[in-house]
Amino acid sequence: MGFVHLFWGFLFLIDIRINQFDILPDVIGYVLFFLGFVRLERRSSHFRSAKTVSVTLIILSVVTLILELSPPTSWLFMFLYQAVVFILNLYMVFHICYGIGDMAGRKGHRAFQNKAVQRWRWFLAVIAATFVVMLIAPLVPGLAIVLALALMIASVCIHVLMMLLMQEAEHVLRR
Repeated sequence: MGFVHLFWGFLFLIDIRINQFDILPDVIGYVLFFLGFVRLERRSSHFRSAKTVSVTLIILSVVTLILELSPPTSWLFMFLYQAVVFILNLYMVFHICYGIGDMAGRKGHRAFQNKAVQRWRWFLAVIAATFVVMLIAPLVPGLAIVLALALMIASVCIHVLMMLLMQEAEHVLRR
């Protein structure tokens, strides 16, 4: 149906690095999201909206790969760049969750509809907390390190929960 692509897309958004090399490149995740949205866009306008932003995220993830080769020295530039990526990710995940909610609501699966909306709220909370930590990092580096470690764990957890939601959507929302 398309949720399998979204499942794998979320996996590639988990940031796992070995010697600064991202072993799960975001660009692959965004391409998988795009492919999933192509298959789902007839089922909800939310997936059409998410498809549009996934193209922008594909482009930005390629730019990110280039920036990683020679990172800019400006903290402000990287902060603003990451803020744009965070906002676009939020927009995309909002439309994923609400698209699932639309489909579930039309099929009378109210509990699953509520679950999709709740996952969106959790995702929003983790991203917002990450953004705040980025803001305070230069001011309070010691605290930022502790919070960053906690947020890394929370980020992996929410991505796994989103993957589980995609897996469940694939089964619950079949024709």
